Amino acid sequence: MKRLLALVMATVPAAVFGVVSPAQAALPVFYFSRIQYDSPGSDTRSAGSLNAEWFKLTNSTTKPQQLRNFSVKDAAGKTYKFAVSTVVAPKSSIVVHTGRGSSGAPNSWDRYWGSGNYIWNNPGDTAKLYTPSGAVLDSCKWTRVSPGATNC
Repeated sequence: MKRLLALVMATVPAAVFGVVSPAQAALPVFYFSRIQYDSPGSDTRSAGSLNAEWFKLTNSTTKPQQLRNFSVKDAAGKTYKFAVSTVVAPKSSIVVHTGRGSSGAPNSWDRYWGSGNYIWNNPGDTAKLYTPSGAVLDSCKWTRVSPGATNC
């Protein structure tokens, strides 16, 4: 009987048994790849300090993907919405800084929340990415670790 079970498990994909290897686990189209939740240095609310707090979304696919009408929220409900056409190249990322600036500057992947206050709570927070229909596509939760950033 053990040999029969071993033969069946060796010939049937593991996913049938509810076992998925890390290589088989699919990433969502967009995912949080890094969040800098505590800008380096003193929190002065200067443009430089606010823009040193940011999140990075990565396109996991091999095709350009549109972010229009996607949104990101923190645990308190503060919301950033990709209101204009924002296409992310295959296997590339976009960075959204907390403060103000011009989209596409200094790099094509830079965007700005436009906030005069910090968004992410340093002791811990949760970032959620919502599709245009309101479904949660990805999330990243953290508790404070040094140096104030997390890979999701």
